[in-house]
Amino acid sequence: MSNDTNQDGDVSKKKPSTKGFKATSKRLREGKENNLSNRACLNWRQDSESVCRREDDKFTGDKRTYDIVPIDDVVEMLSRSRTGSSLLEQLGDVEVRYDTQVPGSQFYPRDGKSWITLNPWRPKGDLVNMLAREVRRAWQHVEGALINPLEFEPDEAILVNRAQMADVMMIGIKIAWELKLAGENEAWDYLVGSPMADIGRTFEVKVQGDFRTLNNGEAPRAAYDKFFEDSRTKMHDKRIIHQMLLDETGYMKSKTVRPKVSMDLFSKLGSLPHGRNYLSMKSTRAPTDACYATVEDRSNANFLWFIKFERSFQEKELQMIEQSVKLSAEIVDFAKWSAKERRS
Repeated sequence: MSNDTNQDGDVSKKKPSTKGFKATSKRLREGKENNLSNRACLNWRQDSESVCRREDDKFTGDKRTYDIVPIDDVVEMLSRSRTGSSLLEQLGDVEVRYDTQVPGSQFYPRDGKSWITLNPWRPKGDLVNMLAREVRRAWQHVEGALINPLEFEPDEAILVNRAQMADVMMIGIKIAWELKLAGENEAWDYLVGSPMADIGRTFEVKVQGDFRTLNNGEAPRAAYDKFFEDSRTKMHDKRIIHQMLLDETGYMKSKTVRPKVSMDLFSKLGSLPHGRNYLSMKSTRAPTDACYATVEDRSNANFLWFIKFERSFQEKELQMIEQSVKLSAEIVDFAKWSAKERRS
């Protein structure tokens, strides 16, 4: 048995071997051998100065200058996808514009002319992904699937909000894959370096195993289900729960009977311009299954319980007040009652 201590009793420290380290790091940086061509994603995430920067801000010194990708180039690239092209054609009069005050992207539905805003300081691949998601939201608006989740009871509001988010994530992956098949790799390369990489990988495995799954609903449904795994839903649940607690629309004190989530909503949500409705597949579990609405995060679960308790408490309190008012209105006329008793 070898002795790892010296005469003074100190543990000896062996220097790590650096043989071949420079060559390996260079190969990884270039990304030619290990499919790390998504460096646009990684470089952008490491440089926080490129986020939400004003148009007149420029890099100085040895830092490179980031140019804004023309909005027409982003729309044109999206149209090279079969799904993206169909979504753009069926949207009608929807304007796409840049807005530096938007952290990522946003869709603004209007009765007249709607518009989509994107942050201009994002890489081109990310811009295409964000535009794909917002175009899908515009599609949901036209199809009647972009319903405010706060129109439902708390548990079902969680389900609807998650389903809408999972759908736009799935469509972004589908469009990025179609662009990759067309020779445009920027959107997919950025995707595989993002937090949605596992969803993209699930979609990729399905499609590579059988190309028919791209349009028969199996690959989109696999990506949709993957969205609900891990702790990805925690952030989205937190946002919708905070909206409930803010009570800006009177959600906590609403007296109206809220509708139940039906398969009709999911049929609209799962419709695609080309291919099968991936949420109406009979061979899979129903999208209204309780597993899609389970809140595992303890903090979110506690707040959700409080919201449901507060709503039920206020409803019961209102019933008690109505009953007490009704009883107080039934005043007994004792003089009339005494006269009736004497006659009898």
